[in-house]
Amino acid sequence: MAASLGATSLADVYHEGLDEILRDLANVYPAGPDHESQLLGVPVLDALLEVFMQRTMGSSVDAPHQRLSREQILTEDEEMLLRGDTNENVREPGEEPAASGLPSNVLFAHSANRSKMPSPVVEISSSLSASGKSQLLYYLIARAILPRSFGDNPVGGHEAAVVLLDTDDRFDAGVFRIVARGVVQQAQDLTDSNGNNTAQGPSDDELETIVSSALQHLHVFRPQSSSALLATLCALDAYLFNLSRHYSGSRPLQMIALDSITAFFWQDRLRDEIARTEDIGRPWAEIEQEREQKQSFYLSDLYAELVTKLKRLQGRFGCTVVYTATVSSGRPLTINSSHFSLGPYDRPPSRTPSLRPVLPAPWGNFPTLRLVVHRDLVRSFPPAISAHDARKDAPARQNIVREGKFSAWVNSWGREEWPRRVSDSVDALNGGCFSFYVGETGIKIPPI
Repeated sequence: MAASLGATSLADVYHEGLDEILRDLANVYPAGPDHESQLLGVPVLDALLEVFMQRTMGSSVDAPHQRLSREQILTEDEEMLLRGDTNENVREPGEEPAASGLPSNVLFAHSANRSKMPSPVVEISSSLSASGKSQLLYYLIARAILPRSFGDNPVGGHEAAVVLLDTDDRFDAGVFRIVARGVVQQAQDLTDSNGNNTAQGPSDDELETIVSSALQHLHVFRPQSSSALLATLCALDAYLFNLSRHYSGSRPLQMIALDSITAFFWQDRLRDEIARTEDIGRPWAEIEQEREQKQSFYLSDLYAELVTKLKRLQGRFGCTVVYTATVSSGRPLTINSSHFSLGPYDRPPSRTPSLRPVLPAPWGNFPTLRLVVHRDLVRSFPPAISAHDARKDAPARQNIVREGKFSAWVNSWGREEWPRRVSDSVDALNGGCFSFYVGETGIKIPPI
């Protein structure tokens, strides 16, 4: 009798995992003033993210309420205790009543009514290498790990931590330092132009100290295969929670960056084709049994598990995922800077490029925002141009190359499935197009 009653009572208890507890704590005690107001800290990207995140807000808001009403069974007395509206307030003699500003049971009482914007996923893709993917990623990482201010000088960072999975093994600390120094200098220039600067900007030595200190919160991993990448993701939370291994214990994790997610795709695809060839003639039941027990390699299973692990990390840390991808479109994108310009107030081209997702499901629906980046090309010399005219025109062409202009668009693949409000909002934001410039002093993204 007692065992049966205990089993019944245990079944009525709502079990909450560590991921849910940490997510609730992040909602009640946000990491900072820009916890939700500035997703990446870049106005044009934040505006585009807010547009596309509207597509998933409905289900994410309703899910917690449905879960609680279905699984959490409370008696009338328990509900009164959780709400704190009992008729008797039991307390020790001389003890002051609890403050009404933040109830002690806020995790329970408000979890059904609290909505949280889901953590975004950004894909930065191109059909060619050297198209600006890594440069844009460096800029986002620098904004994340730099401090908010240095003395009385604004720095323009979020004072957070970033995990970089450098699958291409191309991370260049020297280039990243230039990008980070450029972010600090741009914040200083913006303050000077607004007339709010009351102190002299940081010196070169102070600037180097700021960047070097920020680099301690960039955690770089270099997996050499997709299996190693998956193992790294599985062990990432244990690494971050082990405060003896890094200096970022006091900082939130703002971003998990992957450069690039397609680094091992073609070798994985070859491996998958070899494995499928070996399955020819074998019984289907035997093949499925090995697949369920993960004794054989399947491309789709591996990449689906990568998405699962990234979502788990997002649920635990509330971080953004940003990854780069090189997508073969069959032919290079023909984008000529002489035909159009993509300044902040310029008209977008009549037809923006779209790249089909190269990775297997669910990667096609995983990113919240998909971007295509490309370096603006210089118009070719006419075939009949003379040597004199070519030399005369050369300085202007060199200036265009030196400007280092790159263009980015919202990937329009699958646009016909977008809700009308999303399409209209993207069109209102310059058609989802913007430019950024890569120069000797860093990266600049003009404001919208």
